[in-house]
Amino acid sequence: MTLKSCILSCFSSQAVERPIYLPDLTLWYDWHRRRDTLPQGWRGYSLPQAARALGAPVWLVARPWRIETRGAQVKVTQEDGKRVIRSETSAGTMVARWTLGPDGDWWQTEYPVKTAQDLAAALELVQSRHYVLDGTQIAHLEATVGDEGILAIEIPRRPYSDLLHEFLGWSEGLLMLGEPAIQEIIAVLESKLQHLASGVARLPGTVVLSPDNLDGQFIPPKTFEAYLADSYRITAEMLHNHEKRLVVHVGGPIRHLLAPMTEAGVDGVEGIAGPPQGDLSLAQAREITGPGLTLWGGIPQDFLLDTYDRGEFEVAVMQAAQEAAAHSRMILGIADRVPVDAELSRLEAIPALIEQTL
Repeated sequence: MTLKSCILSCFSSQAVERPIYLPDLTLWYDWHRRRDTLPQGWRGYSLPQAARALGAPVWLVARPWRIETRGAQVKVTQEDGKRVIRSETSAGTMVARWTLGPDGDWWQTEYPVKTAQDLAAALELVQSRHYVLDGTQIAHLEATVGDEGILAIEIPRRPYSDLLHEFLGWSEGLLMLGEPAIQEIIAVLESKLQHLASGVARLPGTVVLSPDNLDGQFIPPKTFEAYLADSYRITAEMLHNHEKRLVVHVGGPIRHLLAPMTEAGVDGVEGIAGPPQGDLSLAQAREITGPGLTLWGGIPQDFLLDTYDRGEFEVAVMQAAQEAAAHSRMILGIADRVPVDAELSRLEAIPALIEQTL
């Protein structure tokens, strides 16, 4: 079997001889490429080349769409380590601010919706949003990956997740969810998302990624049922009709979200991890979901940092490998993704540790 077929077999009950290890290098690679800090000798590498250098299959994510805002005026300014996005609508002006953090990434310090009075402007802004699909590069990207891994097509976050990430924030924003305008904003975003998903379903490829970064600390089961279940169900059914699989990215504790995601038709969850990052191992997650969901992860990303003892890291990898080997529909990986400050020697050591374990 090719690496591609091995990975795809993990989305069925088909037994495999040994678990496959698939790290999501997206965050790590993009961060270092932008800063020209990839390891010595890798400076010109593409992500597929970096994966091959680490002895791992390729996980390459394509975003064959862009956002156009038609009607509202959106202006971005950036200087002296500050970024400001000002959105002008007929209902009012919203301002969001970021500051450049010590890790070189942008940290959001102000969300555009401060009070319920800003929701009318937010509604007008999402009404003016359009997703423009362009799949012309998909065939080229698939050829770049070949049989050595998977080209996944990313779609936008779920409207509920998008609303909190982009407009409200996860603290005071949660207190505004009872406002009548919230339902209208989510409905508009949902319609636009599902329209885009219907186009993505017709593109080449097999795996579609929903980058929602779900965290059970902020999403109790009732909230999932109210705001997320039907959204996943509609997208999953649409993709299944075109023989595609829906993978959802999660972060943090998600124990009580696994069963609802399975019931909603989600095919796979990326980001399964035990402490210190998450709240359950691969084996514990399998007990909850039964055989119907593909589980991806097992190795908490924290153990790739030099702040953790090397022995702890090795034990975590070997334990995850043993659990992945004991069940079908498992993908061994780093949950939720390889961190930007991962120690390279630990990344390089993982394939050998897995081989030693199995």
